[in-house]
Amino acid sequence: MLVKMSWLSLIPWALLVLGLLPLGAYPARSSLYPGVVFLVAALTLAGAASLYSRAPVGPRVRILWVLGLGLMAYSLACESVAALASLPPGLHALGGWAALAGAVCLIAALYQSLRRETPPIPPLEGGQYRDPSGAMNRSALSALAPSLEAMAARKPLVLLLMQTQPGQDPSPILRSLRGPDLLFRMSEGVFLVILQNGGPEAAGPVFRRLKAAVPLQAYTALPFTGGSLKKALEQLEAELSQIYLVQTDPAN
Repeated sequence: MLVKMSWLSLIPWALLVLGLLPLGAYPARSSLYPGVVFLVAALTLAGAASLYSRAPVGPRVRILWVLGLGLMAYSLACESVAALASLPPGLHALGGWAALAGAVCLIAALYQSLRRETPPIPPLEGGQYRDPSGAMNRSALSALAPSLEAMAARKPLVLLLMQTQPGQDPSPILRSLRGPDLLFRMSEGVFLVILQNGGPEAAGPVFRRLKAAVPLQAYTALPFTGGSLKKALEQLEAELSQIYLVQTDPAN
């Protein structure tokens, strides 16, 4: 699994429980409406915030979104308690302050997303960067490496390395890609795909399209979040070689 649930997913639920704590300390009202509606809305917001902890965005934006939605859930939990129990005015006002703090977090998250938004890197043109089949070569990858490393530090990329049959025409692979995804021929029958949009979740659909388009003998993937692209490729190539050897071993 490329994306794992983080500790961030627990924050919205902790805030929700914190907002509901006064419910057992004050006398209950006779009517359940509209308290139950606020409670369901708070649960829904907490669930959405928890799921957002898995979103393929930068860590700062992810934290701000989770905290903002979690504070909104806390605010609705306070409204639910105020409708279901007789609270002192000062305690009821906490929900309003939490909603204000949540709105500030969400605005900050949106600002961070827009400020750090990076346009996709276009493929390089020219004979020195492309082979006659249309795929970019290692020279193009070396030229784009600094831009890809900087982009990955802002939003995660996914590197897909695959072994196909020798002499494989890259045209079916190119037709299987979407938008700004990049294709490089690394060696005979070995291709590298770099997914610029969608994060790790995009790898599955791309693999399914590639399997339907070309006979894949072995493949592997790696989320790339910055650092040395060369080291990431060395890791991928070692994994691909191991997978290919295991699959072609007559004893298996």
